[in-house]
Amino acid sequence: MLELTHGPLHVSASPGSGKTALCLGVISRIVSEGGNVIWACREIPNAERARSILCDFDDSDFEKISIIHYSNNLPKYLDTIISLSRSLTKRDIIILDDWCGNHGRASKGEISSVCELSDVCRNTNLVITSSSYEDASGNRNKTWVSRGGSSVERSFKTVFLENHALKTGVRVIRFDETEKFLMMTQRGLVEISS
Repeated sequence: MLELTHGPLHVSASPGSGKTALCLGVISRIVSEGGNVIWACREIPNAERARSILCDFDDSDFEKISIIHYSNNLPKYLDTIISLSRSLTKRDIIILDDWCGNHGRASKGEISSVCELSDVCRNTNLVITSSSYEDASGNRNKTWVSRGGSSVERSFKTVFLENHALKTGVRVIRFDETEKFLMMTQRGLVEISS
């Protein structure tokens, strides 16, 4: 679903497209392959939704996940995330879900935090997510825009996650010239053929 071999990823998602479900699916895959996870989030995900996606987990699987709830203050928790990341390898992952707010511009502190994390955490996988916003420039080729500007674009590969325009329940992941189609299910997002 998400190719982690491209370096740090920024999942920029349209509202309601399922970025947290996508991340929970990545967590499930990483843990099932023996990896560890640092899940840092602005908001704790819906427990029922998380349980349905992580339903195959036992206690030992949950022990592989460190959760940091940073609320609206990512810069305050950056040192903690970096400290925890020092023991991680390429089979592990750090996920920052909603690294910045859904409205307005990302703060300088948030932008510098994710860029620093990208620089420091080269020995593990890193995925950050944010809500994309509609392009108001009139550019027909660009429907959604990612948050964070050029600093984040230099530090991360941006992947867009959107609701399919015509098919209910279907999501589209766009990365460079590649498109993948996903279906929202009880177990999260599942890749489907177009």
